[in-house]
Amino acid sequence: MLWKIRTELADRPGALAELAARCGADDINILSLEVFTAETGAVDELVVSTGVGWTADDLSALAAEAGCVRTTVRPCQADVLSDGPTRYLRAVLRLIDDPLSVDEELGNLQGFDEYTPAEWARADVLVEIAGRLAGRFETPAGPRPGSGVPELRIATVEDADAVVAMHDRCSYESRTRRYHVPMPKLTARTARHLSAPAGGVSIVACVDDAVIGMATAAPWEELGSTTMEVAVLVEDGWQGQGLGLRLLRQVVAEARALGADRVVCMVQPENHAMLRTLERLRMRSRVIRDGDNLMVSVALSDRSLSHAVDRPPVPYRQESATPTHRSQPLRAAGQPSREHALAALSALHPVAGRAGTADRDGADRGDRP
Repeated sequence: MLWKIRTELADRPGALAELAARCGADDINILSLEVFTAETGAVDELVVSTGVGWTADDLSALAAEAGCVRTTVRPCQADVLSDGPTRYLRAVLRLIDDPLSVDEELGNLQGFDEYTPAEWARADVLVEIAGRLAGRFETPAGPRPGSGVPELRIATVEDADAVVAMHDRCSYESRTRRYHVPMPKLTARTARHLSAPAGGVSIVACVDDAVIGMATAAPWEELGSTTMEVAVLVEDGWQGQGLGLRLLRQVVAEARALGADRVVCMVQPENHAMLRTLERLRMRSRVIRDGDNLMVSVALSDRSLSHAVDRPPVPYRQESATPTHRSQPLRAAGQPSREHALAALSALHPVAGRAGTADRDGADRGDRP
């Protein structure tokens, strides 16, 4: 049986030889080896052949005995032994016929939920290729303001096609502000995850059968079991109509009903429209810097400690309320992880153009005392 093993070897000379010796002692044949450079050191990916009776747990234990850590083992097929560049070129050929299959192609090519920097670079290129190919198809026009009154409701997986169509009608700028990466094309599979996020909820704004806006709240477990990340996307022609605020209010209410006691929203500093929308919620909130972005934390209950900054650093995955390969997962292809070092962040000065002020604990209280 064939297995793909991804593991981090001990940082010492001879570590790979030790793993190979352990495999040899158990008649396990190493068929291929690829080494990735990651922030934490070298990550090795091996394809091995074992006899009958071996399990993923057995192979993980063997790797641990050889001093390896963070080991992931999955069964695989013989096609993983093909030349790597050839497999990626064949994926490009398939994307020419079906650009929307980029998620599936990435899953087949890379196979693990966590990407190394090299794999992020590869994913970026494939997503860009898929976006350019998809851009060749004519995008139908959607409803315009005045053509109907938007109705808000909870989304389901049945809305996936309409969500993809709305995404196609959005500008590059709107998509980048929503996903923090260009996201040239939203696949049907990712749209289904967005429409019905596990443990969360999405709200869509509809005119007839067309979706013109969407707000998503998805759990962000690393920040606590009662914390959700929220994100909003409104089609360009409907922006400035108050629709984003309506979507945000309803998705926050639904998040509270699901047990969340705070929501967080990652916003680019130049996205003044989203910052004003969050301020207009008129809810207790705090804004802190997080790398190149702002984290807006909104308390949903009196017991919420959304202003406390003593949580340990956690990786920011763009797959929380954004597309996942995972969750994001699914995380939007091509977006590297960053660290939330909340304990080390100082309070943010008021954002230019906003009516609110920040008090000494950093809480942005809008125009409230």
